[in-house]
Amino acid sequence: MESWMNELMVAYGYPAIALLMMIEIVIPPLPSEVTLLFGGFLAASTSLNPILVILSATFGALIGTSILYWIGTLFDIEKLSNWIERNRKWLRLNPAHLHQAVAWFEKYDVWAVFLCRFIPLVRSLISIPAGMARMHFGLFLLFSAVGTLIWNSIVVMLGVWVGASWTRLEVYLDYYKYGMLAFIAAASCGFVIWKLNQRRKKESEELN
Repeated sequence: MESWMNELMVAYGYPAIALLMMIEIVIPPLPSEVTLLFGGFLAASTSLNPILVILSATFGALIGTSILYWIGTLFDIEKLSNWIERNRKWLRLNPAHLHQAVAWFEKYDVWAVFLCRFIPLVRSLISIPAGMARMHFGLFLLFSAVGTLIWNSIVVMLGVWVGASWTRLEVYLDYYKYGMLAFIAAASCGFVIWKLNQRRKKESEELN
């Protein structure tokens, strides 16, 4: 998968970077970090400018993010959960990822849109509950843009820094990805347990 993505970037530069980032946001299992790291490598070894690589990646990601936002305005969580469940083999997602994104949005509101740009998988899916909640689109785009720009800048500049050794960083980004997903899963479980305890306490107080 990586080879054709890299070939496309070598051949078409900034437009290819924007296109790949858009696709990778809409289809979360595709590795956006590969595009960003390789884009940084190209900026270090060809005539591509790292700032324009970052801006192209951010522009493409925001288009993908906006698509998911508007999808969220059209569906409810149960319909999307059922669709993900039916297509989980090729999506390589499960409904729990969507529910995690919804829980984050319900807990942190607009800040979830910003913070989740640093978290794999959830960075895409957080756009859907934002759309479902009819969050103001301008505000949504602003928080998405700031978070996405920061993340893209970090990863692209890492690619520039390591140059031809950019593939080695994939391993560490994988560790980061799995670590963050484990943290989210644990935090989500803790949040659910806390909510259940709060509900039981409230019911107990009402009975007394």
